[in-house]
Amino acid sequence: MIAHRLRSLSPILLVAVFGCAEGGGSDRDLGTSGPDAFVPPEDDLGTDAAAVDAGGSDLGLTDLGAEDLGPEDLGTDGGAEDLGVDLGAEDLGVDLGIDGGPPPGCTTAAECSDGLACNGVEACVGGTCQAGAPFACDDGVPCTRDTCVEGASPSCAFTPDDALCGAGQSCTASGCASMCTESPCRLVSPQCGCGTGQACVLNGAARACTTAGTTPVGSTCSGAFSCVPGAVCLNVSQDAAVPTNTCNRYCETDADCGGGLCFYTLDDGAGGSIPDVTVCTTACDPAARTGCPSGTACTIYRESTGSMRFFTDCTAPVGTGTQYASCTDETDCASGFGCIGTPGECLRWCDGVGFSGALGGCPTGLTCYGFTTPITVGGTTYGVCDI
Repeated sequence: MIAHRLRSLSPILLVAVFGCAEGGGSDRDLGTSGPDAFVPPEDDLGTDAAAVDAGGSDLGLTDLGAEDLGPEDLGTDGGAEDLGVDLGAEDLGVDLGIDGGPPPGCTTAAECSDGLACNGVEACVGGTCQAGAPFACDDGVPCTRDTCVEGASPSCAFTPDDALCGAGQSCTASGCASMCTESPCRLVSPQCGCGTGQACVLNGAARACTTAGTTPVGSTCSGAFSCVPGAVCLNVSQDAAVPTNTCNRYCETDADCGGGLCFYTLDDGAGGSIPDVTVCTTACDPAARTGCPSGTACTIYRESTGSMRFFTDCTAPVGTGTQYASCTDETDCASGFGCIGTPGECLRWCDGVGFSGALGGCPTGLTCYGFTTPITVGGTTYGVCDI
């Protein structure tokens, strides 16, 4: 199975005020280092000059010689033997110690308190501080994380964690349980009843969990389970021999459809519809030719019963007929054109009813004409271009 098919749609009736009789429509299945310091030549400064510049005898070799800074002085003032006495391991061992010794002595419990309640109330027993019993927090629910909250009087917090439950389950007050109200899973987004990384899909007319697809809503799809969770791969082609598949949302109300209608039912393969399953139409713009994937065109339809609302959807195949080309249905016309009148001819869709040329959304020399029954979809009224 490549994709589900839509139940057939009724064509729309388009009657233009400018004299076109009826509109076509169709059934659809859907560091640098510095320079060296200059050292004057010995011949220029000599020994006497150096002695004078450096302060003569005050800073001469006699005061700073090797004898004054020799090994004996260093050994006595700062040598290893002196350091060994001042900072040696033996002294450090005595001063800092390794063994912390016995617990501190006490006369009252207040002397033992660490200011925390959750780890228990400390006591003074026989002059020695003793730890208390930790404050117990256990609600008996295996999927909650139980923690003690500090305070003058400690309290408990029990936080549900769905990760502690199995696939498709949530943590409730009584433990792990399925929160999905639909069995075995919910089709409409947000889905439920399936595990992480899975999607609820239709396998024929039955619901099942399978690996989630990645194809977004409004894109062409290549398999029944290839769409993102909450969407289904539908064959929107009106040519049964050449399928064209797109991802459409499952829905319960129009609010689920992002501007489209919660309208379609799906063929159950036995002449009926799959119960309790509805799918969205696609909100697109036939005049601007936007909102549909490649290989499909935005087409206007109308409900055959009820409120008789107009709506848009992406359909295939896409024809080649442009302005005034003859047609029998929408599939004969190029994207942006509708098959209008009897006999039908392809006319460009426009959204500036009453205006000519670019203001009306038409080529130069043509005017955007409306219909006897205005075609309004999503707040936009559409017409067709004609002379």
